[in-house]
Amino acid sequence: MRKFVNLGITLLFGVLFLGLVGIALAQEKENEFIIFHYWTAGGEKEAIDALFELYQKRNPGVKIVENPVAGGGGETMLAVLMSNLAAGMPPDSFQDHQGNQQKDYIDAGYLEPVDDIWAEANFEARINPMWVKTLKFGGHVYSVPINAHRTNWLLYNKKIFDELGIKPPETYDELLEACKKIKEAKPDISPLALGTREKVWSTYLYDMVLLTTGGPDFYEQANTGKIDFRNDPTFRKAMERYAALIPYIYPWHATKSWDEAGALLKTGEAAMYWMGDWVLGYYLSIGMQPEVDFSATAIPKDIWMGHADTFPLPKGAPHPNNARDWIRMCTTPEAQKAFNLIKGSVTIVNDVPPDVYPDPYRQRSAHDLRTLRAVCDGFHGGMITPAFGSELMDILTRFLVDQDVDAAIQAIAEAAERTNLAEACSWFWEQ
Repeated sequence: MRKFVNLGITLLFGVLFLGLVGIALAQEKENEFIIFHYWTAGGEKEAIDALFELYQKRNPGVKIVENPVAGGGGETMLAVLMSNLAAGMPPDSFQDHQGNQQKDYIDAGYLEPVDDIWAEANFEARINPMWVKTLKFGGHVYSVPINAHRTNWLLYNKKIFDELGIKPPETYDELLEACKKIKEAKPDISPLALGTREKVWSTYLYDMVLLTTGGPDFYEQANTGKIDFRNDPTFRKAMERYAALIPYIYPWHATKSWDEAGALLKTGEAAMYWMGDWVLGYYLSIGMQPEVDFSATAIPKDIWMGHADTFPLPKGAPHPNNARDWIRMCTTPEAQKAFNLIKGSVTIVNDVPPDVYPDPYRQRSAHDLRTLRAVCDGFHGGMITPAFGSELMDILTRFLVDQDVDAAIQAIAEAAERTNLAEACSWFWEQ
């Protein structure tokens, strides 16, 4: 009998020992946090580094393993990430957006909900309802946005504008008129910078002409496939407006990344740049002074257009506790401020006052996001699907060369049909 009692005690201690070993191993496994992102340019890298520093203070024993993949717009990183997800080797989190971009991951079963983190932080009550509409799927949320990027900014070389006495444009017509004046007065300068080494940036001008031609309702309908692309007169007018800008665009745009195109304002090779507010962080990093070397204006002035960068929770994350703490950290005003003061964007939460920003552009953006009609931009905001967006990039980069409005309209219509754009975006209108 004593033998069985001793055996039982031995087994009990063995089980307890193995349990403690298991816990120790689990804790040892949680000593890393693996993240994918494509913030590698000036201003971007410093912003994500600020988040890493804050996370390390919260988790001093955790090693951050970042996998930065260069390429503005994230095309390169997305290809690497998707192969990892498909192979069942996800990171702990990654840089994502919202809308159709995120929906693809959800539909594939790659993400887990973070409803509890939103509830703990009272997050939904602290953000613009537009974000909720593009981040909630089937009643669940799968990520936390870290920022709000405004993408209807026109940056301009202030010295050129002051010299020529040009009023900062606030409409498409004023933009076209400014292009004409600059070209006439300074023929060696490109009125409008653009970089299409990553083709995604061609879609930003597309968003602008849709929004300024048809207004926000038409814009959302067009980007979700609810118009007749071939026969809609407003869409044709928008494409004609795009074509009218092409002669004023930097001719070697295919050789430039987004930041290299932005630098054309510093060198004086271009006068204006249609780009998101992350270019502000880049300009500050290369020594350009606001209201001295450059300034910014919104087109149209009465609409806030943009997107958020988000951090989702992948299903099967190798270090789920660390992943959840990263996502939880990103709901805090402290993390939002640390990131956005460097990045050039504004906090997505409305409990950080606009006056925390040292420049007038983000003060205006934060104020406008609270008070104006807001829409998500097409590609990064996930209004269009990745499948349609991929074809749209090719169509628009070809359009930048041949300027054939009829061919572009036909190609866009065919792409929308081939990728089932309207059906794929139906979720947007059901919420």
